[in-house]
Amino acid sequence: MSMNYFPRLLRTLKNNELAGNFRQKGNAMFKVRKNREAVELYTRSIALAEDKSECLALAYANRSAVLFEKGFYEECLMNNYPENLKPKLLTRQEKAKILKPLQTSQNYFEPIPKFPEKNKNTFIDCAADSVEIKYSEDLGRHIVANRNIEIGEILAIEKPFCHILIKQHLNHCHQCMKLSYNLIPCKNCTQALYCSKKCRYNANFYHTYECQILTTMKSMKMDKLKLLPLKIALSVKDQYELIKNGCSTPDKDLYRSDRYQEIHNLVANTDSRSVSDLFDRSVTAAVVFHLIKKYTSFFDKPEDEVTFKELVLLHLQTAACNFHEISELAENKDQIFELDEIGAGAYSFLSMFNHSCSPNVVRHCYGPIIVLRALHSIKKGEQCYDNYGYHYALMTKSDRRAKLKKQYFFDCICEVCKNDWPLYQNLPEIKTDIVISDLDIVKLQNGEVNAANKFLVENLLKVTELEKLKPNKNLAELQEVIKQCFALLGNIRRTL
Repeated sequence: MSMNYFPRLLRTLKNNELAGNFRQKGNAMFKVRKNREAVELYTRSIALAEDKSECLALAYANRSAVLFEKGFYEECLMNNYPENLKPKLLTRQEKAKILKPLQTSQNYFEPIPKFPEKNKNTFIDCAADSVEIKYSEDLGRHIVANRNIEIGEILAIEKPFCHILIKQHLNHCHQCMKLSYNLIPCKNCTQALYCSKKCRYNANFYHTYECQILTTMKSMKMDKLKLLPLKIALSVKDQYELIKNGCSTPDKDLYRSDRYQEIHNLVANTDSRSVSDLFDRSVTAAVVFHLIKKYTSFFDKPEDEVTFKELVLLHLQTAACNFHEISELAENKDQIFELDEIGAGAYSFLSMFNHSCSPNVVRHCYGPIIVLRALHSIKKGEQCYDNYGYHYALMTKSDRRAKLKKQYFFDCICEVCKNDWPLYQNLPEIKTDIVISDLDIVKLQNGEVNAANKFLVENLLKVTELEKLKPNKNLAELQEVIKQCFALLGNIRRTL
């Protein structure tokens, strides 16, 4: 007796009745001035409504009313009004056009920094000339400073080869991840929403295929480390011949973030993985392949099926050790801005930074682009260290080393682990003139960008004074405040 253990296809189809229910819930929220909840419910209605239906137009119209009231005049402009609402909506549109110049700008992030032409790296397209890639048997590929680097200096500005949105789907674009309160839907599924018709069109090359199976994969609790490998395998179909021939990169060639070869050659740690680990990843790859083969038209020829399976399995292994989170500052329940992970990306250059439990670099996101800055002064010849999520101030040495060994397959021998630095609460406090005022803390917690810029100008270089006596509580506190300042220059989700 044959038994089929593969998952059945699940799809959340367009449904005007369900869309109407969400629109009514949005109306209820709007009446009690819960604007954020109302906009999200209307957007849910837009995602569910059938294309070109009156139900879709009504959801657009209701969302437009909230956006107009909150001063989002550009975002509230829309077309395809239902006939019975045209007079009312056209009046709103005329008012919005008049008021549009008065709209308060709410940038998702500050302007993305750029390297002066003279400071660009000759061999790494996303990096400054202050760093270089080195290799050794013990450390593998790693990043070293080729001159002294000051705290706050930018080391890299990297755009991911591929990225995905994993949460906040009702206010971020599925394609570019931009914060948007006037998203438009995929015409065929309920899972993807876009900030513009351009982004919806640009997503076609991969979403045409994932569109059919996203609901099924999410119902199986497939996370970012499974969804991103699928998107990579779909995105590089035009390079399958190159991949079959080895996918090597010339040693003296420019190291590029926009090229697949760099992603393909990231370490997978296959030989270090247990049989059960590899079995689990192989089953996942088989399920993903089954869904693509049975429910989409992705494969043109049999040999592409083999390449696809191999790529999914490869990146299910590289993902856990190399891919990075994409985050933004957002208000928590206490109305304090803190980092919230919303997506994940494959960054080939950032993946080469080794770990330290007290890192000397820090990452912040501008959309899906990551800007990497020095968090500590770095001397020429020293290694540049990122942190893989296990920091000495928050976790004991034994816990850190156990988790790093399990996920990344190495025994941490960083300065912190060698000297067994204490947790934050047990760090010594030193006498210093450097003071972080309560007012500064409140302003930064409230998301004030001007306060962040002012604090950086006044305090950034003071870190070097505290570095001489590390570890100490003063340095740990100042570094955390500086990290919050840098975060405020990047993605911020400001609600309605």
